[in-house]
Amino acid sequence: MLAELVSPGGELPEDVRALERAAGEAPWMLATLHAVALTPSLRAAATELTVHHSTMQDRLAHAEGVLGWSVRTPPGRFRLQLALTMRRLARS
Repeated sequence: MLAELVSPGGELPEDVRALERAAGEAPWMLATLHAVALTPSLRAAATELTVHHSTMQDRLAHAEGVLGWSVRTPPGRFRLQLALTMRRLARS
């Protein structure tokens, strides 16, 4: 069902456009957001990226400002996971 909402070359959903804007903000942005989406905690995401947890906090504050939503809450993290999945579908 999700794949039906996103097609390569079609109009991107707002959350995917927000990810694209975020990707243009900093070279570390997408890797950071992927790590947050795929790890069980922010500390685990920081470890995966080999950055200090306070650096992760700073990165997330910047990312959330660009995205327009928090990725630190369960609903925000799920929204991030969906946006990343739709982005991947749109690029295939």
